[in-house]
Amino acid sequence: MCFSFNIKAHDHQSLYTHLREVSRIAIETHKNNRIKGELTNIIDIICMGHDFAKATTYFQRHLKGEKEGLEKNHSQLSAFFTYWLLPEEYKHMGFLIVKKHHGDMKNSNDEVKYTKMWDFSKQIEDMTCNHKEELEYIYKDYLGNRSMEDFFSWVEDIANQRSVMKSFRKKKYSLSEFLEVQYVYGLLLTADKSQLILKDTFMPEEPYESTYMESYKDNLIEESLIKNPKLKESHIFELRNSIYEDLVKELEKIHMDRENIFSINVPTGSGKTILSYKCAMYMAKKIYDEKNIHTNIIYSLPFTSVIDQNHQVLEEIIKHNEGKSPDNDQVLKYHSSTPIEYKYYEGFDARFCFENWQSKIITTTFVQFFNTIFKTGKNSISHRFHRLANSIVILDEVQAIGEKYYFLIKEFLEILGREYNTKIILVTATLPMLLDTKELIKDKEKYFRALDRIEIHNHSGEGTYMEDFKEILLEDIEENQDKSFLIVLNTVKSSKDIYNHLKDMGRKIIYLSTEIYPKKRLEIIDKIKKSKEKYIVVSTQLIEAGVDIDMDIVYRDFAPLDSINQTAGRANRNGVGGRGTVKLYKLVDENERKYCTYIYPRFLLNNTEKVLSGKDVIREKHIYDMNEEYFKRVKSGISNDYSKDMMKFIEKLKYEDFRNMFELIDKDEFLKVDIIVNGDHICQKLLEKIQEDNLDMLEVKNAFRLLNQYRISVLRKELHNINTKSIHKYNLLYINKEDYGKEGAIRKSTMQL
Repeated sequence: MCFSFNIKAHDHQSLYTHLREVSRIAIETHKNNRIKGELTNIIDIICMGHDFAKATTYFQRHLKGEKEGLEKNHSQLSAFFTYWLLPEEYKHMGFLIVKKHHGDMKNSNDEVKYTKMWDFSKQIEDMTCNHKEELEYIYKDYLGNRSMEDFFSWVEDIANQRSVMKSFRKKKYSLSEFLEVQYVYGLLLTADKSQLILKDTFMPEEPYESTYMESYKDNLIEESLIKNPKLKESHIFELRNSIYEDLVKELEKIHMDRENIFSINVPTGSGKTILSYKCAMYMAKKIYDEKNIHTNIIYSLPFTSVIDQNHQVLEEIIKHNEGKSPDNDQVLKYHSSTPIEYKYYEGFDARFCFENWQSKIITTTFVQFFNTIFKTGKNSISHRFHRLANSIVILDEVQAIGEKYYFLIKEFLEILGREYNTKIILVTATLPMLLDTKELIKDKEKYFRALDRIEIHNHSGEGTYMEDFKEILLEDIEENQDKSFLIVLNTVKSSKDIYNHLKDMGRKIIYLSTEIYPKKRLEIIDKIKKSKEKYIVVSTQLIEAGVDIDMDIVYRDFAPLDSINQTAGRANRNGVGGRGTVKLYKLVDENERKYCTYIYPRFLLNNTEKVLSGKDVIREKHIYDMNEEYFKRVKSGISNDYSKDMMKFIEKLKYEDFRNMFELIDKDEFLKVDIIVNGDHICQKLLEKIQEDNLDMLEVKNAFRLLNQYRISVLRKELHNINTKSIHKYNLLYINKEDYGKEGAIRKSTMQL
């Protein structure tokens, strides 16, 4: 029987073609992953059913721009049709996915509860009269010995709708089932859009050769020795090479079929980025060569500034080996300040490819990566969940993750490894024991104990008042005019206090805090790295993770041990010219409160105090034992209550409740408000651009993403003291350059700090 298909899915495409192509793309993507083969037929049915109810004249007229009522909506009836087609085990999955393929999933009981408000009689009558024969043809392979009339009779019976509702209430779901819904949901969302944009399945190209790292590393060593010949004499120089060689040997022994979670635990300054990319590229190539599976690499770090640095290194690696910079379908940087762009595409099409992570290597933040897992049922995020299957995920600086999520992350990463063949590589210098891992640096203890770059002078046994601390600093700086200093404080207020106290002493002083907009922060850090000047740098803890600067003497206000270690890693990083010194104090404010308690959990601070108790001078070789003791204490005392409260939502598929409890960065919108610092001509042009008429949505979105480079947060209660301007159209506040201090903070004359 030959059909001239009349039902349209879109104004240029028949429903039959759209459904077939969506199914093909989803199944091809799924088959590449070589997981959960039993889902192939289920994916096919869900994809074929997702737009079933577009086969009404109500929707067909809507496509032509005619005004229609509720009857034009197609997701609800399509969800019931998919439920009816599917085997019992997958009925709930199909219903939820199809019902919300144009929106965010609520909790399953809420999604079903609303069905009693719907009356499908008009849609069914219309389909019966106008399109039944064509629908019979489209679904002939799915109906078996049933007919469209059978479905119409079933769905019109309110008792059947109620039975659907009751079935959701009765069943309890496992974590595996919870994630399966997200996986298939992502496949449908991706295929639905890819069918219109790409017209095909996106597969990452053949992985890069892991030997790229050797070539890049050798060139980097050569350049480093030219800049600083003393590195040849440094013990750390030899140690980095030894660690790299050990990694390469261990990679040859891994069993890709049985091992999924790995760790690279090495001292700060030993080349973690190069080690990580070597490991990931090796695994990606091995999987491709042995199984012909297309993989992608996801490199995730805590902060956007570190992502920018990491991405730059990655581009240098590719360019060094291939002679040109990679396009973003090869290497993609994804965070809130990155403009939405994608090779060969514009507008919504570019946005989808960008947000769907269609690239070989993605560099992104912890927030973006973990949101992909834990913002369950969020349409704008969940469409890329399936990209985690067979991916190699690097989690660098994992100690930055809040301890209340340890149990949750452990449960989810283990199932991703076990059921989705995701390879997880945990990278750290400070050993948080999130998971049982296969260690890729077998002799790590040897490397930690071999280092002698620094010693920590522990003055934290008692509190030190700020005025006394100022005098200690002044005396030390006066006695060490030829030394660089890094002073890391816990609050913006205390950092400004110290900066203002030191700024007139005749030395070149640099200030860093979150009140300096991100673009300027990067410029300042780059200046410190490239200069031979012996600066005094006063900073908040933003300097800790991944900021590659090298200072002679470091002061640190008290913090959890992993944060102390991170700060210590900025002292004598390359092990040249004797030992660097790290001086640890516990600063107390005028209210007798320790500054550290304003931002860190007392549980972590108390464990740090216990580990440091009685230790006056700590050599670097002893830090390994301290880390071991600290994380054993932390692990034994961590409360899993928050994670377990979240896990309770899984058994009833409460996707909305689950995702609403996950915030990797605590929101403080009630205490703080964002403002833009109009710091240069680029920011000025962006502010002018968003006020233009006739901008499309993507132009506005990209302008705001670029404006994030100039965004800072200030206390809401201080807003009245700031000379802000407003763009009412977007409720956006900004201050001009003249109201921003030379040191990169809001002027005192403008804001009472």
